[in-house]
Amino acid sequence: MTKRRRRSRDVALVAVPVLAAAFTACGSDNAYCVNHDDRIVDNRYCDDYVAHPGFFWYYGGHVVGKRVVRGARLTGGDRVANANVAENARRGGFGSSARSSGGIGRSVAHSGGG
Repeated sequence: MTKRRRRSRDVALVAVPVLAAAFTACGSDNAYCVNHDDRIVDNRYCDDYVAHPGFFWYYGGHVVGKRVVRGARLTGGDRVANANVAENARRGGFGSSARSSGGIGRSVAHSGGG
């Protein structure tokens, strides 16, 4: 193997994990179902926007306080109406056919930069 070919392979072996880590850090986020006061509620309220209008998926941000629990308030993120299927699908693959397993919050991947 030539020296040039080996150097290219070595660079690729270093670059792939670094890029993967950067993509993971920038490409994933958390989404929480919240009420009009930006307080966390069960995902079921956002999953069924026909039965439960007026709830929102809250992307990013952080919890006021130390724990992510029902009733905790979120700040610093973006709120999208649960009925806005197109925007929710763009942000995390949600849509009218997507359903969570219940509980609160879920990890989402988005196409935005980090």
